Amino acid sequence: MERFDALLSATLYDVMKETFGESASTLIYCLMERQVPLKREDVGEKIDAFHASLKKLVGSEVAQTILAISLK
Repeated sequence: MERFDALLSATLYDVMKETFGESASTLIYCLMERQVPLKREDVGEKIDAFHASLKKLVGSEVAQTILAISLK
């Protein structure tokens, strides 16, 4: 399961970079780390916390789209 979590974390980061660009993605992850706390590499195992935090930062429609693209 650890391998799946790592792959999901990496995929989510790639989708975030494609969607928002590298600088904005880094900023979003920094904000998550301060608020939740949730590190980028832990996103795969804490997907619910990631989704909730992302919804607060960018809105529910964008957060849902990011997850949907990542899970394809």
